Amino acid sequence: MTGHRFGYNPLMLIPPTISILGVPVHAVTMPQTLALVRQFMTEPRLHQLATVNPEFVMAARRDPDFYRVLHQTDLNLPDGVGLLLAGRRRRQPFPERVPGSELVYHLAEMAAAAGWRLFLLGAAPGVAEEAAAILQARYPGLRMAGTYAGSPAPAENDALVQRINTGRAEMLLVAYGAPNQDKWIARN
Repeated sequence: MTGHRFGYNPLMLIPPTISILGVPVHAVTMPQTLALVRQFMTEPRLHQLATVNPEFVMAARRDPDFYRVLHQTDLNLPDGVGLLLAGRRRRQPFPERVPGSELVYHLAEMAAAAGWRLFLLGAAPGVAEEAAAILQARYPGLRMAGTYAGSPAPAENDALVQRINTGRAEMLLVAYGAPNQDKWIARN
């Protein structure tokens, strides 16, 4: 690791997973997650992360498509306290909780420092815009590629992708709620 807060090791391997009712969840810390994101951003392909909580696990048991998505993501983060308890019960403890609500701030800080363009998609109308204003006030160098409430409905798919691409987004944060956001990201 470099001394930089968001440094990465090009030889860094994806941490092992712990299976929670068949859903793989990576045993990572927030600093490891940020280092992996920095590494992912240097690679030519797109990467998908999921912030997994117990509700994700239960939904994946009922929804084969969501189950498949969670097996194809690059990084499933242990977001819920219930996952930490399940890991301990299995004698495979997670090192810590990596909450998506905190990760957003770290990613915005990282994007501002690196000059990456961030796009916020989802939530109720106006929420993404308000979140962008808060993040830009906190991280003055943050460049926004755009914000949009939109919908994960397939009928809106092409227009959403075009909007994101037109903004030249380098990092996309989606807030449609699980499993819709995760399926939408996997489709696109």
